[in-house]
Amino acid sequence: MGTFGALGVVAVVLLAGLGYGFSTRDKNPAAITQTSSRNLPVGSATGVCQGEIGSGADTSTTLTTFSPGGASPAGSGTAAGGTVADGATVQYIDGKAFAPLKIGPVGTRSTSSQVTQFTMVADDAGLPHPVPLVIQASGSNAPGFTASELLRSDSGSKRGLAASACTTPGTDFWFAGVSIGNTERDSYLELANTDTAPATVNMTFYGPDGQIDTGTVGHDITVLPKTSMQYLLSTALAGNTPKTGVASVHVTTTQGRVAAQVLDWDRAQNGAKDGRGFDFIPALGPNQAQQMTQTIPGVPAPGQTLSKFDLVLTATSDKPVSIDHMYWFGKSGRIELSGQTTDAAQGYTKRDEPLSLTPGHTIVVDMKDALKDPDEAATLQVVGSGGPFVAGVRLVETDQKSNTQDTAYLSPAGSVTGQAIIPDSNIGGPAKTVLQLTAAGDKGATVQVTTIGQDNKPTTDTVQVAANSTVAYVPKATGWFTAIVQPQAGGDPVYGARVLTDAPNKGGIQATVQNLVDARVLVAVPPVAGDLSGAVRR
Repeated sequence: MGTFGALGVVAVVLLAGLGYGFSTRDKNPAAITQTSSRNLPVGSATGVCQGEIGSGADTSTTLTTFSPGGASPAGSGTAAGGTVADGATVQYIDGKAFAPLKIGPVGTRSTSSQVTQFTMVADDAGLPHPVPLVIQASGSNAPGFTASELLRSDSGSKRGLAASACTTPGTDFWFAGVSIGNTERDSYLELANTDTAPATVNMTFYGPDGQIDTGTVGHDITVLPKTSMQYLLSTALAGNTPKTGVASVHVTTTQGRVAAQVLDWDRAQNGAKDGRGFDFIPALGPNQAQQMTQTIPGVPAPGQTLSKFDLVLTATSDKPVSIDHMYWFGKSGRIELSGQTTDAAQGYTKRDEPLSLTPGHTIVVDMKDALKDPDEAATLQVVGSGGPFVAGVRLVETDQKSNTQDTAYLSPAGSVTGQAIIPDSNIGGPAKTVLQLTAAGDKGATVQVTTIGQDNKPTTDTVQVAANSTVAYVPKATGWFTAIVQPQAGGDPVYGARVLTDAPNKGGIQATVQNLVDARVLVAVPPVAGDLSGAVRR
């Protein structure tokens, strides 16, 4: 792309941000220098990592990045946005250096293990919170660039294992099943503004009795450039907290954009010193929140440890929702889950068939009785009609012997159509990684799994997934490794998640789950006009 072509792309993006529609005029075809969208390699990528929030002396964060390289399509010439210098950097959001992580060349995994303390700052109330990191890649490093964080604390009030991809800044996030005053757990919203202009953030809560009136609290929150803030979500509701204390929250911006993450932790109970688990609640984007079929991979085999399996559903508009089907993709095929025959426990809604959602309301459904086979990992698919809805799952793993537990959160995901990259997983000692792969259709799927260990040498294996079933695949790796999952052409849509479990030296259980999501390799570049007067229309 020439210099003017690059400027044309920038101009189109700026005009779209001002509310203009982009179109081409038939009367002046000569003005159009590029008549159709093109897919070009991503020219830059940004990930924001929340950082350590544990309180034990053994709390640490591991950061890992990976760029697959070789993403440029034949004849594409240059990345979207014009020629961009190759490279990758990591620093705190305020621009200060972060020395522990050194990012290597394309095709290698770069990691910083067990960072014990991030820089801390005090908020307006004088409470400390960690300064997030901003990891950026450009040029040949950018296509497919993926960064993740793994938080671990073996003791203290925030004990557990938590994993998340570092977040891309955006304007619209849904978080299903947050705590808003629950006596057992707390949800912290982390907001980070990586740009040079302020961002204005609003939060809308949907509880068991509908949309919650928070007055002016939680609205018009200013996040200054190159800063972050941490928000305990229960403080936004004051006296309006529902008895169940569970809701979904919609985080949007009216100005600028932010990176948003929610970290939820279960408090210590009955005078105990150690907390009962923590993890990130995955964010849903606006497109995912509009899907009438929500596919949730990563339900682990229950064994003897899965003590809770809660499905959270929220009707997000003024239209009622009917949940018409719930499908279970297990190791033996797909079945439709029947309605619940017994009365629901306190705080839960009975799983009727179909299940009705009142506009703006959030319900929690106990799904433990769906787990008929203790050795069966599965994907849950929820099919609705009527208005839009969001879904999420909360899992609790419990070790009866040590009286410890940990939590994990699942969210709907799209099928993997290219490469999904999980930068950081572990197999060794008590640590175990399982890739749960589901083929949704009548043909089955072939999936290529590549692992890259600490020596940066790739090992590739092929996994066959039968039609409408789930395979729990243990990668052929040892120690810490990166996993690249790539479905092969001609098969059914593939959904998946990485389940990581471990045990502290003192005993107990830790668990976290992370969805397999397409790495962002290509970006669609819209048509470009040499004369913008022929391409932009008010």
